[in-house]
Amino acid sequence: MHAEPGGPSSRLRFLASRPSGLLLPAALIAGVAALPIAVLLYSFLSPEREIWGHLAEHVMPDLVGNTLLLLACVVPLTAVIGISMGWLTAACDYPGRKFFSWALTLPMAVPPYVFAFVYLGLLDFTGPVQTTIRRVFPGSGFVDIRNVFGVAAILSLAFYPYVYLLCRSAFLTQGRTAMEAAQTLGLSTTRAFFRVCVPMARPWIAAGLTLVCMETLADFGAVSIFNYDTFTTAIYKAWFGLFSLNAASQLSAVLVAFVLAALVLEQRFRARLRFTGAERTGGAQLRLRLTGI
Repeated sequence: MHAEPGGPSSRLRFLASRPSGLLLPAALIAGVAALPIAVLLYSFLSPEREIWGHLAEHVMPDLVGNTLLLLACVVPLTAVIGISMGWLTAACDYPGRKFFSWALTLPMAVPPYVFAFVYLGLLDFTGPVQTTIRRVFPGSGFVDIRNVFGVAAILSLAFYPYVYLLCRSAFLTQGRTAMEAAQTLGLSTTRAFFRVCVPMARPWIAAGLTLVCMETLADFGAVSIFNYDTFTTAIYKAWFGLFSLNAASQLSAVLVAFVLAALVLEQRFRARLRFTGAERTGGAQLRLRLTGI
């Protein structure tokens, strides 16, 4: 059976072979968006050898170590907060669930440096928390929060909604079939969550954590307030301290390489995952009634 020259299939092939009218605008937008990256790469053609040599020998090792350590702290913490909050609002029933389902997204409206100012003012040596502790317990030691763990806690509180929103959507999409099937096989609710629901949500979790990585790498305000050196603070110091725009551009290019590496890892991770049941099956999610302790 052959399709007629003017039939539907031939018209579809003609439309598919025609260049889309959106191709040129899309190419222009992509070119404008890629222009800063091209400028950063161009800066390597004329490096300032003395400054770049100093940065590579004395600054880069600490920057790479600090950045990787910060990511190693922020990513697991945001994963724990985002996944747990997503599950509690999607699969559990308790007073105030609807309120918390949208209230947990509010940190997205607060810049990380505002979180840093607030918590540093509360928890620093002269803040009300440690001042009260010293009054109640004289001679108690000073807890310094100006370190990688303090920065990681602040960034995790600011960025966990990326993971929370995607995980909540994933758990709502799963419906009740996955949980009922796991319980039919004899798994408890807790084991079904870790062995069935979380693995099925891994693509969403990976996407959320990738956004968290990029936001962490790009943050300047919070790390500056905590005096924790990362690539963003080094870029600022190279430009306004060493007065070298070229060195700042080259450090920015290295930071872009970190972001691209995170995107590549996320794509490869998601490519290995093959799940069915993207649409909700078996009806709405059967929420677990929480009764408290």
